[in-house]
Amino acid sequence: MCNPRQVLIYLARCIEEAWRRTVEQTASASGAVAEVAHLTADVPLAEEMGDMALEMLERVLAGEYPGFEPWSRDDRGCYWRELDGVTLRYDPAGSQLTIEAHLEQLVTTEARGAAEAAGVTVGEVSVEAVGRYYSDGWGGRTEERATAEAQAEAERKLAEAVETLHREQNRTAIEAAEAQAQIEAQVAAQAMLARRQAEVRAALRAQLQASLARAEERVYHVVNRAVGEAYRQTLRRLVLENGGRVLVDEESGSVINMELELY
Repeated sequence: MCNPRQVLIYLARCIEEAWRRTVEQTASASGAVAEVAHLTADVPLAEEMGDMALEMLERVLAGEYPGFEPWSRDDRGCYWRELDGVTLRYDPAGSQLTIEAHLEQLVTTEARGAAEAAGVTVGEVSVEAVGRYYSDGWGGRTEERATAEAQAEAERKLAEAVETLHREQNRTAIEAAEAQAQIEAQVAAQAMLARRQAEVRAALRAQLQASLARAEERVYHVVNRAVGEAYRQTLRRLVLENGGRVLVDEESGSVINMELELY
């Protein structure tokens, strides 16, 4: 193997030409979509049995009687409970029961915008590249191969140098095009977001209706048990406060059997 040798390729180019490029930018937009479905019903206990029945219902919801799980209470005094994906909420102030389902989803979109930058570039660039070989071609490193590789590398460097000169001399035009492309991308992303949010909103509404339908039977069971217990405790209290007696007080499933003796 002989001593390594090298070949030097030098390229130079004088430039005076119009320059034009398409500049692209990307923008994203995001926003949450929230939908709420609810059903509201009055609880007419007071009309049938007076305010005492409403008091008993609150005590039932507070978990004072065996077999009844206590509901939580918020800072407005409303009782609430999560049940099968929906929220039951009882407002003592208005004697109203609300069944509510809530869903929320974050929507994100991405869009591209493009604008054209143009200008004139005047100047000169030069580059060089080195290729190495052995006189005996050891390892396939021949002079011809080294020259071809150095030529290719020099041409690549020259193209990069020309592009750099274009960008240096036309920086203002490029920045203006980038700003315009960014605006277009943002507008497109917002438009896509609005369309996507509308689609998601419709899907969430359908899911909410399905959630309410799935929970309906159990909700009615829980509410009817609570209201039934309020009736039961109210009757017991009225009878006992008026000197009567409770002879039979039995519960079988959702059926309450009571025998009362009044004087």
